[in-house]
Amino acid sequence: MDSKNNSAYASLQELVKHHIESFDYFVDEGLEKALMAIRPVHIVDPITGSKLKIFLEKPCLYPPTRNGRLGEPIFPAECRQAKSTYRADFKIDVGFQYDGGAVIREKISFGNVPIMLMSKLCHLRGFAPQKLVHHKEEASEVGGYFICKGLERLSRTLMIQKRNYPMSVVRQSFIGRGFGFSNKAVGIRCVREDQSCVGLTLYYLHNGSPRVGFRIAGREYLLPVGLVLKALIETTDYEISVSLSCCYNEKYRKDKGAVGAPLIRERARTILDDIEFRTRNQCLEHIGILFRPALSKFDAESDTFVGEAVLRDYILVHLNNNHEKFNLLIFMLQKLFALVDQNAAPDNVDALQNMEVLLIGRIMTIYLKEKLEEWLLKAKRQITDEMNKKAKDFEFRNLGIIKKIASRLASGVGKSIESMIKVGRLPTFFGLELPQREGLTILAERLNYLRFISHFRSVHRGSSFAKMRTTAVRKLLPESWGFLCPVHTPDGTPCGLLNHMTSPCRVSSCYDINGQLKDFLKIRMSILAVLIALGMTPLLPRLEHTGPPEVLHVLLDGCVVGFIASAKVEKAVMHLRSLKVALSSGIPDDLEVGFVPSSEGGAYPGLYLATSPSRLIRPVRNISCTLDQNANIEFIGPFEQAFMEISCPDGGNGGRREFFPETHEEIHPTGMLSVVANLTPWSDHNQSPRNMYQCQMAKQTMGFSGQALQFRADIKTYHLQTPQSPIVRTASYGKFCQDEFPIGTNAIVAVLAYSGYDMEDAMILNKSAVERGLFRGHIYQTETIDLENKKNGTEKVLEIFSRGLDASKSLIDSDGLPFVGQTIHPNEPKYCTYNALSSSFSTCKLKGSESVTVDYVAIDGSISKKYIQKVNIRTRRVRNPMIGDKFSSRHGQKGVCSQLWPDIDMPFSSVTGMRPDLIINPHAFPSRMTIGMLLESIAAKGGSLHGQFVDATPFSSSIRKEGSEKSSEKSSLIDEIGPMLTSHGFNYHGVEVLYSGVLGTEMKCEIFMGPVYYQRLRHMVSDKFQVRSTGTVDQITRQPVGGGGAEVAFVLERWSVIPF
Repeated sequence: MDSKNNSAYASLQELVKHHIESFDYFVDEGLEKALMAIRPVHIVDPITGSKLKIFLEKPCLYPPTRNGRLGEPIFPAECRQAKSTYRADFKIDVGFQYDGGAVIREKISFGNVPIMLMSKLCHLRGFAPQKLVHHKEEASEVGGYFICKGLERLSRTLMIQKRNYPMSVVRQSFIGRGFGFSNKAVGIRCVREDQSCVGLTLYYLHNGSPRVGFRIAGREYLLPVGLVLKALIETTDYEISVSLSCCYNEKYRKDKGAVGAPLIRERARTILDDIEFRTRNQCLEHIGILFRPALSKFDAESDTFVGEAVLRDYILVHLNNNHEKFNLLIFMLQKLFALVDQNAAPDNVDALQNMEVLLIGRIMTIYLKEKLEEWLLKAKRQITDEMNKKAKDFEFRNLGIIKKIASRLASGVGKSIESMIKVGRLPTFFGLELPQREGLTILAERLNYLRFISHFRSVHRGSSFAKMRTTAVRKLLPESWGFLCPVHTPDGTPCGLLNHMTSPCRVSSCYDINGQLKDFLKIRMSILAVLIALGMTPLLPRLEHTGPPEVLHVLLDGCVVGFIASAKVEKAVMHLRSLKVALSSGIPDDLEVGFVPSSEGGAYPGLYLATSPSRLIRPVRNISCTLDQNANIEFIGPFEQAFMEISCPDGGNGGRREFFPETHEEIHPTGMLSVVANLTPWSDHNQSPRNMYQCQMAKQTMGFSGQALQFRADIKTYHLQTPQSPIVRTASYGKFCQDEFPIGTNAIVAVLAYSGYDMEDAMILNKSAVERGLFRGHIYQTETIDLENKKNGTEKVLEIFSRGLDASKSLIDSDGLPFVGQTIHPNEPKYCTYNALSSSFSTCKLKGSESVTVDYVAIDGSISKKYIQKVNIRTRRVRNPMIGDKFSSRHGQKGVCSQLWPDIDMPFSSVTGMRPDLIINPHAFPSRMTIGMLLESIAAKGGSLHGQFVDATPFSSSIRKEGSEKSSEKSSLIDEIGPMLTSHGFNYHGVEVLYSGVLGTEMKCEIFMGPVYYQRLRHMVSDKFQVRSTGTVDQITRQPVGGGGAEVAFVLERWSVIPF
């Protein structure tokens, strides 16, 4: 995007950047890679023996246009109003080749594919804020979502196993794989260039001979590991035995970090005795015979070819070289044996360091590839059926007929992609191993802007984990520090499964800092050159006969590239990190340098390097570099973070031991919090559950939904009419432009037990303040009426909007639609239509018991249509605060309005005579320990008196400032705010003496009174009251079952029983 015009919203754009870059990759490279991975189909004419080859190449996805016409761009605002999809034409060159002759290419349209807003193909890309407003968008529009049928949908970011990294696992379910299986295995999730993946697992058997497991079409197959090793390369039993036992050395067996054991040689002998074949061709033929029934597409090929296809397509598919596959398989066996011998600990599958995220670009690439493969097979089947049906009359060499048959189902590919995004469901698991198949996309709700932006920052473990009884998947592990917010997670069923990325956390992508696609081959060659210069010995082509702790293996994106002496590895790691910071070095800034040192029974040692996309990364300051403080920012991943020495912002050692010097430091103490959690003022003074509740309630708040409200056609929108900017705010409030979307009001709050109406969490509102507009809101609802496709049985009916003779002219206009600004009461006509078939008028009346006001009427103004047949009618409903509505401060203090108290009866201040807008019970504070709310009341009073905002960024005592090591929070709060209050005649600590509004007498206590930023939640009585007379009851207690307005005895009455 244009940085000059969008610099004010750069922080917001960074929050959704990974979604946009993922879709851009799909457009730039994903489509091409998917087509390259699709094998052509061959059709043989049974009469002439002529062969036809059909293949795909050169995909082209165009920018969105109106009705597919070139030169007429369509913008997202039009699609929202028209309830249509923001999509573009998708075409592919289909190649036809007869008998190996000349290739004839035909460009065939495969339907329309939804386009992500602000992606490379979106017309809004690069627009300045003024131009965005001109096109009826928010000035701060960041994109990252799709528009399907007028609804905004975005992909749910799922957590999946890290790619190309061998993980050792202990799981009881492995025992059920077959006779002799143990509970230990090493698994790896291999990802091809086209982003499809195939998993591979090494299962350990009690006899010492592991089995290689992989899936074909959802079914798992097992092979002896010795058979796979011999089938990969031409080797001997002796070479395999030495390669496996090279990690065991008598000299180092008692040293720290030794991973080998004498048993390895016995296991190597068992592995080789398991198979009776001696040569590679014998092994390939045997594999081919075994898998021919599962791979029917290779019926015409030899057994050796089928065996090679199995190794190529299902064994360590991220590697293209059989020598590399052999070396990695040996490494995995060594790691498995170290796990079995308890020389290495198992990896935690729930730890963030062993995970990455799944984004929409990758899902679309895989899904499109499968749909195009399906289309090719269907085209082949249809052409074959036509040949068999017409026999000699079928003109096999008539390309026009062939193209016509092949094009029949082409548009279904685009429809499938649109349906997947609209519904969020994948009908297949073959290309992706997912933790769920439904809910892959969600509705981007705009209840308020915080709810909207939180969707982009959320990460989910998958719906399959929600049904597990174990709580291991929900735990907040230390590896998540700085990547996942410890505060921002729901407090209900999805607790710990639905997390949110911290505000500085980013996702590695296929693009560099200049927006250009990375050349991963060039990057890997640069890294290899650096490693060799630092003392790494490359593997050419076999594994050397040595292992930990003497040397450590080096893995680059799941490929064993060499080994390096243990004495040299720390120096190599430091040099790699310095090259990461120096951007001109050719080493990417998001390179993950995971150095796992040798330890007794710890993680399996090695140097694990990763350049792949979809990894979580975050910035820290590399203090070992001599660069400027702002230039030594290094991006690290969760895998390497666990083995780094990073100092905490509070000056502590962060759990480090003294003899491990720090090499990095955190940039800011609030870097561990999400965007929403960073907006809670002085959250470090609150009890942690209250901060969690605020993160949820901030997303349930009726706020100022948007600047472009008049152009939107959302089904339901909550809108606060009188929002204010908070006096007390954190630094993130301005950074993320929250003044454009305020979510509350600065209410004068008194902490006082004034009446019986403020018991428990009840609160009293000043009736006059409410009448003056305090917390006043509206609900906007848009109804789309489409008369175009109405039918009477099978016959299409022409129905248009028109006013009948008996319709009220004061309610319905001549076009049959309501007047804008008109109030419609229940059972009054909303619009009128004319049916041409029956020559009759019909009136649609307003249902329910609540009056509405017509906000706007939008019609489908297509030039080709003679009559008005499709309209959007948006109405608004008033939602003034009333008894039963919920309100909350920014500190998790949620309360229900119990009474609208007259202004004359409210207590008033002895200093100013001011009466509070809201009264909250003091008993809400001791047990909940929300001291931040009291601080806000004091600070906001001082800030309002001096006309300035108050910085309430948490952990301010840990922030280093110019000229001092740390700032003093005591001086900032007491020494600054206290004198400010006393200079205006208030108490130093912010308390006041109030007089009763009823009796006029002084209240013999000091009461906290000051402005507190309060939010009105969307949970309102007007939308929730329910009544029922009869219903199902429990057979034993005879109490009503379920909701619907049923009251259960002794739910509320128990409070009167407890004291006795």
